Amino acid sequence: MQYLCYLQLVGGLILLILGGNYLVEASSDVARKFKMSTLLIGLTIVSFGTSAPELLVSTSAALSGHTDMALGNVLGSNIVNISFIGALTALLLPFFVSAKSIKVDGMVMLLFSVLLFLACLDGCISRLEGGLAVLLLLLYILWSLYDSKKGGAKDEYESPKHSLLLNIVILIASFAALAFGSDMLVKGASEIALRWGVGERVISLIVVAIGTSLPELAASIASVLKKEVGITIGNIIGSNIFNIGAVLGITSAISPIPLSFSEFKSDLIWFLLFSVILIIGMINVRKNLSDLVKTHKITALWNCQNGYVGRLWGFLTLAAYAVYVYLLL
Repeated sequence: MQYLCYLQLVGGLILLILGGNYLVEASSDVARKFKMSTLLIGLTIVSFGTSAPELLVSTSAALSGHTDMALGNVLGSNIVNISFIGALTALLLPFFVSAKSIKVDGMVMLLFSVLLFLACLDGCISRLEGGLAVLLLLLYILWSLYDSKKGGAKDEYESPKHSLLLNIVILIASFAALAFGSDMLVKGASEIALRWGVGERVISLIVVAIGTSLPELAASIASVLKKEVGITIGNIIGSNIFNIGAVLGITSAISPIPLSFSEFKSDLIWFLLFSVILIIGMINVRKNLSDLVKTHKITALWNCQNGYVGRLWGFLTLAAYAVYVYLLL
């Protein structure tokens, strides 16, 4: 069947979205059963669960020899998170961000981005580099938990919604959906790349990346409808950190990822650029410039206390993504 590859692509995406969604719900419910705090659930299970589609796709792609897709999926997903999901959210409803999101979480995301760029320079993401990424991710999670406790945050516990047996059944079904979905997606996407006469890199950076980022997009749209868009920035930053630390880290720890740096060089540069653009976008540039004029103090330019992501940033970032896609094609 000539349309089989398209059915595999769409079917794989549906299975990944459903599998990732139910994986988060069921694993969070199991965690509540064992009295895990909502903070710990959010930092570990939910963050890891929303990155599960990228993890399964990248691991499946790397193990089956489609290494361009393994790296392209993560790079593309992180770019989409910032330049499409973040920009679209800002256009719909501008939002404020905390100083911690800028000075700590944003800087950690930028650190992971730079480390990924450096890891790619020699043409291979090794097992050692993958293990280091996972270790840094674990340290970041532990520090976040410690900082939250230090800041006086109280543990909040919720009652489980379903029985343990039902959650185990849902978890098994979710993992099966993720496994089959990732395999279908990789096969369909690679076949489409051959038919269209483009490389797997291009398909993974656009089609696969947008597909595996749909859970984040859905979460952002839901936050806009509820007018709780402050969570969006945490969702974007957390997802980008997990995509590098967990997805590429675990994938390369299992099987080193060989790559052509010259081929991915422009994508890596765009990725770093979008990471910097996000951090700049979180700083209230207009307010800081106004403070600079009033106080004549250069330090006013990097004041992080008035973080604000506005419509102008959203429009310019979305336009930059359109330029990136145009150049990619």
